[in-house]
Amino acid sequence: MADGSYYTWVDAQGRIHNVPLKPGEEAPVAQPPGDDNDYQTEEEVQERLRQYDEDNPAFYVVVEPDGRVRTETYDAEAEQKAATETVLSDDQVIVGWDPMLAPPFRVDEQMTQGACCEAFADQFVEAPKQFKSVQLFDPVRYRSFPTSQGNHTAWYFELGKAPKSTSGRRFLVLRLRGAPVEASLISLDSSYKPLYYSRRLPLDTIPESWHSVGYQEARVLVEDKDVERFILYLDMKPAEDMSLEIRWADGYAPFQ
Repeated sequence: MADGSYYTWVDAQGRIHNVPLKPGEEAPVAQPPGDDNDYQTEEEVQERLRQYDEDNPAFYVVVEPDGRVRTETYDAEAEQKAATETVLSDDQVIVGWDPMLAPPFRVDEQMTQGACCEAFADQFVEAPKQFKSVQLFDPVRYRSFPTSQGNHTAWYFELGKAPKSTSGRRFLVLRLRGAPVEASLISLDSSYKPLYYSRRLPLDTIPESWHSVGYQEARVLVEDKDVERFILYLDMKPAEDMSLEIRWADGYAPFQ
């Protein structure tokens, strides 16, 4: 950049150089001597990325029952659009979702007002975006959650406030990978007060396939706009390779 009768530039090692300009000379726009880096504008970078995606499209590998292998192009934008445009009927979306978190099923007010979970405020991991999975790993990294039966390893996560244009239903899918476990779910409001307690959360077992390891899945229907945070604690010490996948959407099943 020009600075009076000098122009200043930084070399590849981070050293600053001030070079005097001759009368009437402007600061050069060329790269400094010895700098072989290819500097591009943001537009040029985006165009290169777009061209790369066009020349190297992502694809699925599908194995047919008879053993034949074929590929199908993966279009992330099209699949996201299809997921958000697919509106299911009430019967379709409610069947198989358990527990259902709705105001008539809240815990007793005495439990809500009691001391519970404020002390764990620094443990919660955000999962704010719809249709976007968040992965949590080894739960022993987080503080144990105390119950009357002792301390339990746990994950802590938050979805945040319901969207302003909410349908009134948020569909939450939890996928646990690793050794089979039993788990319980506590649903909290913005003040870390418990609103729902799901002891022995219903977990479906999805067997291993050619494209995925096996996992356990919980499908939670949230119809209470005050629910923002969750504590999922396990009834046994998990294997070190245990993980939790969190994914949700408002008005739609997050996995299509």
